[in-house]
Amino acid sequence: MKKFALLLVALMALAGPALAAKPPKGTTPNPNLTIKSSAGTVTFGRSVTITGQLKGGAAGTGIELQQQPYPYNGGFKPTGKTAVVDPTGNYSIPGVVPQVHTQYKVVAKTSPPSESGTVFVQVRLRVSFKVSDSTPAVGQRVRFFGTAAPAHDGKPVLIQRKTSTGSYTTVTRTTLLDNGTDTSKYSKRLRIRRSGTYRVVVVSGDQDHLNGTSRTRTLKVH
Repeated sequence: MKKFALLLVALMALAGPALAAKPPKGTTPNPNLTIKSSAGTVTFGRSVTITGQLKGGAAGTGIELQQQPYPYNGGFKPTGKTAVVDPTGNYSIPGVVPQVHTQYKVVAKTSPPSESGTVFVQVRLRVSFKVSDSTPAVGQRVRFFGTAAPAHDGKPVLIQRKTSTGSYTTVTRTTLLDNGTDTSKYSKRLRIRRSGTYRVVVVSGDQDHLNGTSRTRTLKVH
């Protein structure tokens, strides 16, 4: 038993270092080249601005933005967006629109070129929400409808009502339907008996987008 325990410890010691994946050669970040995003999470279709600093770098040094989108196994590729370092050593790259969760880094055109660390931007689904009547009669059935982007056909749609404590509770459910290649759609009729504030949550159900939440709408019965 003692020999087995010693053998197990030895095997674990040998296996330990192999558990951590080694970064590819030439990708060690330059601590003097920083990177950050104006937001860590954005709604699909919205943009972020990537900024940073090249400490000790010459003004006019070129900066190239690279990306590695989910599932993060294709390596970093140029986005086509570039910038130059200003006299204070800073750079800014606006209008960056991730389609899915994406890792970003920049490469400074120094000699030799240097790379920053990475910044991670998550993308939530974009959900629109409309109603057929915002001032229904008591007991009237109102149609809740809208779209979600990008398309996620078959995913759950939760119609939620605001409670007296300010939280939301799900009052009915439906699923996303086909609406072409870009968006999915939903539609659900709900009998409204009293005034209230509603929102719609679409459950992503995948690893490349976060759940999406619509703006709220208030229905006032009469």
